[in-house]
Amino acid sequence: MKFTTKLLIFWASVFLMFLLGVIFVMTVFWGVRFNFWHISVAFILNGVIPPAIITSFFYNRLDYMESENDDPPTFTGLKKLELPFKAKSGCPFDELLHKVDRQYIISYSDRKKKIVKFRTDTRMLSWGIGGYLNMVDDSSVEAYVYPVFKNSRREELVLKQTLRVLHSIFNQC
Repeated sequence: MKFTTKLLIFWASVFLMFLLGVIFVMTVFWGVRFNFWHISVAFILNGVIPPAIITSFFYNRLDYMESENDDPPTFTGLKKLELPFKAKSGCPFDELLHKVDRQYIISYSDRKKKIVKFRTDTRMLSWGIGGYLNMVDDSSVEAYVYPVFKNSRREELVLKQTLRVLHSIFNQC
């Protein structure tokens, strides 16, 4: 299941739980009776449409993380970094994949093209960071890192921290 679909289902379920809590309180304490159609319309208007609108703002960036598109991202707020990479084993891409997997969530990888797409964890108040790694040769990696929510100071700080973490994990010997 795609991340955007999971995100939409998560937000709709949060609104559904809130709506059911309000209905329960109003029914028990105030004796208000609800019609099934009233509840359904209230859920669609308040629990489905707002999360769908919120998700649509970030759809391109979130969908890119899981797509098979092997072109580097071109989003605003993008930072690019050339990283040296010294593999300890005979399979440098597997080692790269393992190092990234320890720190981030891998959303797409392609061994033939030597591409890894990853993201940080998405939370209630932080949409996270998306990343794209392209192993140019066995000794260098191109890193592209971009925020999912482009106009956030917090995301800018997390973006810089992600670049520092990538630099440190690829410079370990």
